[in-house]
Formats: sequence, C-alpha cells, structure tokens
Amino acid sequence: MIENDFPVFRETVEESAIGRSAEWLVAAVSVAAADAAVTKRFAALRSVADVDTAAAIRMGGTALAVAGLAAWGLSQFVPRYVATAIPDAAFLAEAALSAMVAWRADSIAGQWQSSRLRRLIK
Repeated sequence: MIENDFPVFRETVEESAIGRSAEWLVAAVSVAAADAAVTKRFAALRSVADVDTAAAIRMGGTALAVAGLAAWGLSQFVPRYVATAIPDAAFLAEAALSAMVAWRADSIAGQWQSSRLRRLIK
C-alpha cells in the first residue's frame, strides 16, 4: 500500500476524536519512554560500545560464560521431564569456550583487523 493511497481518509481519521486520541497516546508514551529510568539505563549501557575491541570481546565472553553456567546451574533444579533437550555438556562447553574467548580477547582483537570475516561484514 502506498502511503498516499487514501489522503482524504487519512486526513479524516487524523481530525477525528479517535485520531487525536491515538496521537495524544503516542506522544504521551514517547515522552514517558524518554523520561523513564529504564530507557536512561539503556542509554548508559550504550556507552559500553565506546570501549576498545578487546574490552568489548572480554565483556561479551564473560557475559556468555556466566550465562552458560547460570543456565546449566538452573537446569539442575528443573525436573528432567520438563527440562530442555540440551545436554549439560553443551552448556558447559559453551561456558568454557566463552571463558577462553574472554581470556584471549587481546589476541582475538589483534587478529580481527586482518580477518576475512571483518572484510565481509564491511
């Protein structure tokens, strides 16, 4: 559908009580979202993107290792007939691999500059 298929209908809806109410609701939600503590915290988290490559890799590896260990630990409390079909070894292998990535982050960041994958992404 083209944006200007129904200009008269669009104008009528915008001028109606429903259209004005919807516009007011969108504006109120936008202002509330801009002032909310959660969105301010997300904005503060975006400053993490300003760190160098090695630190970002280290943070990501650490976060994934902790998530893998937490998922494995929590799966021990769930009855086997309810738990996922992912074996415990997969959680532990993911956590170990992520920990190794975090441990060797400087080497990975240095090699990333000449990586074929980096050239493909660009």
